[in-house]
Amino acid sequence: MSSLKPSAGSGSSSSGKPRTPSRGWTSSTSSYSSSSPATAGVGRAGFIRDPSGLLMSIIRTLSASDGDHQRDVERERLEEAFAETDEKLDNLISENYEEVAMTIKRFSRIAEQIATSRTRVKKVRENLQQCKSLLYCRQDELRKLWVEGVEYKKVLFLLDQIEKVKVAPHQIDCYLKDKHYLHATVLINQALSALQNQLISVEAFNDIRNEVMSKKLRLHETFINELHQLIYFKSFAASKRAAASKSPVAATKLVDLASFTSLLEENSEEIGVFDQVVKALEDNSKPADDDPKQLMTVLVESLNRIGRVGDMLEHTKARMDRHISMIVSHSTVEVTDQYFNTDGTAKTDDTDGSQRLLQLLNTLFSKFKLVAEAHAHVLAQVNGLVTTGRLQPSGTIYEMETVWAKIQTVLQVLLNEYLDADNVQVASQQQVGFSEHASLSSHFTRKRAQHRPQAAKLFRFDRSSHAISMNNYLREQRAQLRHSALTGGEAPTSPMLEHAMSTQKVCQPNARNITAIFAPLKLFIADIEQVLGYKQGRRCSLHEFITDYIQDNFIRHIQYVLKKEFDNAMKVTDPLKIIADPSVCKHLGTSKTLLHGVTVADQCLWYLYDLTCSLDSYHDHFLTMACSLTQEYKEISVQSFRGIVQPDPEHSRLMSADWIMQSEVNEQLRKLESWRVVNGLLPSSTKLDEKPLENSYNNEAKFFIHKIEESSLEIGRHLLLDDIGDLRAIACLHESVEWMSVRLNEFIKKIRHQACADTTALLTRLADDYQRLSEECLMTMHVEVRLNCCQRIKAMFRESNFDIRGADSLEPDLPIRALTADLKKVQEHLSDVLESSKFKYITEGVGHLVAALLIDGARHVMRMSVSGIKKMCRNVFSLQQCLTNITLSREAPLDMTRQYYELMYLAPDDIQPHVVEHGVKFNETDYVEALRLIHRSKPGAGHPNAQSARVQRLRSIVSEQLEKKVRQEELCSLDDVEV
Repeated sequence: MSSLKPSAGSGSSSSGKPRTPSRGWTSSTSSYSSSSPATAGVGRAGFIRDPSGLLMSIIRTLSASDGDHQRDVERERLEEAFAETDEKLDNLISENYEEVAMTIKRFSRIAEQIATSRTRVKKVRENLQQCKSLLYCRQDELRKLWVEGVEYKKVLFLLDQIEKVKVAPHQIDCYLKDKHYLHATVLINQALSALQNQLISVEAFNDIRNEVMSKKLRLHETFINELHQLIYFKSFAASKRAAASKSPVAATKLVDLASFTSLLEENSEEIGVFDQVVKALEDNSKPADDDPKQLMTVLVESLNRIGRVGDMLEHTKARMDRHISMIVSHSTVEVTDQYFNTDGTAKTDDTDGSQRLLQLLNTLFSKFKLVAEAHAHVLAQVNGLVTTGRLQPSGTIYEMETVWAKIQTVLQVLLNEYLDADNVQVASQQQVGFSEHASLSSHFTRKRAQHRPQAAKLFRFDRSSHAISMNNYLREQRAQLRHSALTGGEAPTSPMLEHAMSTQKVCQPNARNITAIFAPLKLFIADIEQVLGYKQGRRCSLHEFITDYIQDNFIRHIQYVLKKEFDNAMKVTDPLKIIADPSVCKHLGTSKTLLHGVTVADQCLWYLYDLTCSLDSYHDHFLTMACSLTQEYKEISVQSFRGIVQPDPEHSRLMSADWIMQSEVNEQLRKLESWRVVNGLLPSSTKLDEKPLENSYNNEAKFFIHKIEESSLEIGRHLLLDDIGDLRAIACLHESVEWMSVRLNEFIKKIRHQACADTTALLTRLADDYQRLSEECLMTMHVEVRLNCCQRIKAMFRESNFDIRGADSLEPDLPIRALTADLKKVQEHLSDVLESSKFKYITEGVGHLVAALLIDGARHVMRMSVSGIKKMCRNVFSLQQCLTNITLSREAPLDMTRQYYELMYLAPDDIQPHVVEHGVKFNETDYVEALRLIHRSKPGAGHPNAQSARVQRLRSIVSEQLEKKVRQEELCSLDDVEV
């Protein structure tokens, strides 16, 4: 820029600071450009487009001018523009001094580096030129040296290979010991390649060659055995360790063989140099057992490197049954040994056999799932090799369906043994069940099976020292065998040990074991069908086996077993006389006295409920059996009851049972207050009052007397129970069927969400039938006791003589003694069977009936002397004393009866004043019959007309007294209302 200035001092800054071009140049030249619009290089805005064009324009202008004036003008303009530009440039530099200084320094440093680089490049160019000339002069010598270098390099490589071949067997053993199988495989292939190619002529390596070859020939067996150990044993052990580890283990990223898409060759002939697959699959810094799946992948790749994948598939398929059976044997021993101490003694545990079997199956299911997962992983790696073209399959590759088929076959054999399927099938085909409705008579006509008596064993040696020592030895050997199977070590083998493991069982075979294992078995079957991708409607073989076993064997077996238990309890000579053991009743949670048959029926019923819960898929079958069982027990109960009330079909029923069948009697008994009390029909807030009960007892007594008079039938002993044991049997039947009704209602509530509407309706109807039968039994006992009283008292009036003229016995009459004996037997046999409320229902009210019968029987007495009156009072006292001991109450009606017969001491004309004085205590008919008995007992009492007049007067007095009593009661009630 300074070269363009016309003079050194025209408008220049004296500050000495460096200057840079700026926009001031264009601004200062704008005036010039405006004055000379034709000037080249200047735009309309005054910006310089081309500085050389501006200079040429000025030169042309100056050349074209004739005088100095134009030159002076141009010079002034240029000086003015330069001055303005310098000023602006100085201002900009002063404002941006630091940036400009830094830029200049950087530019200076860059310029120095560029200069140094140019010097070096120039020197290198000179050196290269000199080398080129020198090499051109010695070309033959260099070629000779290069050839010698290549030869020496090859010799060094061969020497290195020889050294590596010498240590290759040891290195292979180390790799195999550390389970780095792929490194060992690649090293064997590299060593054999070197020994059979570059070193084939070296005879000193024949031993090493044979050793490495023998290792390669045996290598696939080692790999296959290790792969089987991983699949069947070590995978479960690894998962168990992972589950038991408290610290979370980071998941290892598995390398899939399908990810290596290209066909890999061992390009490097150098021994000990491994390709990318080996480096990706095996890490020498980590234990190989940490990840079983990765080790399986390594084994598949190793087998592929030696061309033995086909052999591996064939061996795996052939040994699958054996290995799965070994898993079952080892798991059985594991579960069994958990219940023995170290000294060989059995542990005391409450675990039953079915729970041990459940534990065994859960263990097997977990192991089999891991086995199937391991097989799936191996097949995925093999298919990955086939997909990528690194393996040409020579045979058929087995599928996962084959693995699951083998597992299911072993499980079927195991379940067939533990469920005792063969024996169950034979036994179930010989008997009928509840659903076949066998007739009751067939039980008695069928011959019982003759069981041969088993010979008793004199000695047992299972607890001897020799037996305990042998068991401990076998247990230790089994533990060592399991450990060897997991670690791959040498396992102890002996015929005795193999026999002990093959015959070991966790529990005894029993068909009922299916109830404990069905739920997990059902889930396992669902998992199998889901894994195999079965569509709806298609079932696996294990599913078919379980279905056939339950439908064809187990259900029939349950029918046979329950039918046998039920028949043993019910189909006996007298099922109503066999009482259940108190411990059984306590276990059932009841204090009632129950029949043995009803407890067995209840146990069978709730066992079927347990089956509906355990085998929920077959609940319809068991609910049908429950209906049949309940129906059959009801029929047997009805037949047993009829066998008591009507022992001979050709004769009529008992009078009590006959009355119960009459609707009139049944309705009348149900209307009584005592019936409502005993059945709990009264509201819970109702407070019991003695007066309604007294009225109820009096009404009942009147009804019985009226019914007997209406029937005009003599009550004979053949129409009543002659054995008090039958009455006790009816009481037991009543308690049993009533309890069964309650239990059946509970059963209905439990199964309501499972059973269909028809089943629920049938069971509800059966529960109602049980309740009706229990009510019928209770009414029968109630009526039977009262009819027995009627018969005894009627017999007393019919057989006894009350016109005693001399000395008489102080004992009550024979029928009265018989009646008191009957009542005591009723108390003795029923008080411990029936509940207190029901026993009161039977015994309370008997005093009212006896009192009414004694008073009513006065019309049947022809004459009664003073001794006869005393005799009657003794009878009443005997009955009152007996009933008081039974009911623990005063039995006031019998006091009234005694007072009634004490009226017989009065003269005919003294009765009317007695009624007026003491009030009316009996009804009009009773007073009239008492007066007539006095007339009959005293022949000189007057003319019949006088007797009729006394009767009429007595009737009028009784009526007046009753009206007076009514008026007094009304007045008392009005006073109460006013208060």
